[in-house]
Amino acid sequence: MREAKKILKEMIIGVFIWSLPVLVMLAFIAENKPAAVCGVLAGAFTAAGIIYHMYKHLDIALDMDPENARKHTLKSAFQRTFIMAAVLTLSMIWYGYIHPIGVVLGLMGVKMTAYIQPYVHKFLQKKSMAG
Repeated sequence: MREAKKILKEMIIGVFIWSLPVLVMLAFIAENKPAAVCGVLAGAFTAAGIIYHMYKHLDIALDMDPENARKHTLKSAFQRTFIMAAVLTLSMIWYGYIHPIGVVLGLMGVKMTAYIQPYVHKFLQKKSMAG
């Protein structure tokens, strides 16, 4: 379990590592800069919450029998999809305040952190050995 918490931390760090260059890029090219920045932040915080949700519900499903675990996993996946769709829908309604492109790019942090996590792990491991 300790290893899973470590990976969770690394993945959440990875979301924000992904979001920082996206945020800077959109801050330069977007017409409505505050909305673009808010969109990326909304997407990044939602992505971090989704990763945490995956962690919590995977732990719960591992303690269940296979059939109930499958049902629980499907229900949890639906909840995460609903949250992502709700955040994106709200950004489309209030696009003057939260830009949908920023939200989508922020939400991509869920996918990108899977690629970034091994590098974050190496970096944090080197940092802990040096300190």
